[in-house]
Amino acid sequence: MKLDSGMGRLGTADPAEARSLCERIAADGRLELAGLMTHFATADSPGDEHFGAQLERFTAFVDEIKDRHGGDLVVHAANSAGAFRDPAAHFDMVRCGIAVYGLDPFHEDPAERGLAPALSLESYVAAVKRFEPGASAGYGRTWCADEPTWVGALPIGYGDGWRRSLSNNARVLVRGRSHPLVGTVSMDNVTIDLGPETDVRVGDPAILIGEQGGERILCEEVASRLGTINYEVTCGLTQRVRRDYEAG
Repeated sequence: MKLDSGMGRLGTADPAEARSLCERIAADGRLELAGLMTHFATADSPGDEHFGAQLERFTAFVDEIKDRHGGDLVVHAANSAGAFRDPAAHFDMVRCGIAVYGLDPFHEDPAERGLAPALSLESYVAAVKRFEPGASAGYGRTWCADEPTWVGALPIGYGDGWRRSLSNNARVLVRGRSHPLVGTVSMDNVTIDLGPETDVRVGDPAILIGEQGGERILCEEVASRLGTINYEVTCGLTQRVRRDYEAG
């Protein structure tokens, strides 16, 4: 039985209706009242009052139904954020989602909560070109070199889920150093500024999300640049991105 305690999606928001359904289930020999659940709308917003109100509403419902139908019902409510935020939301079990992937439900550094990201996004340097002042990279000439520099091209773009909104608004790790993404993100390519002197070579691995040489680019950083959440960044990676799996 799902009580809509304030999420506004599935389940009934009327405790009387939920109570009546529980009674009907318990009275039907073909059915078993196995458990109670709800879902939090603002668990990832520390300090808000809605989370506490939802928890209080659901707890009162749980106590009532357990008194009527026994205490062996399985009760759960907490998503990843709820599990970290308040032990009172744990009940019999928690439903961790984003935290299972090592991403932070509060959109900060996962390491602060003992989480290690399971995903990294890697490309490689496909070309290295010398740019003189005034030379531009990408559609629309949204970036031009203001001094002599080297530019690397990577075969990844919005066709892979690396959003166009990251044009001139991201960074990439090559040889353990951070390089700004410059120019417009294309369907299949991005360009990065390697600086006036570089030892980067064609074929060097390039990290868009992950760690290299002690430097990190968190999924949460990419999400912040896009004005979204880490979940959308990872879900947006398309099927043409090759998946390589390694045992932890």
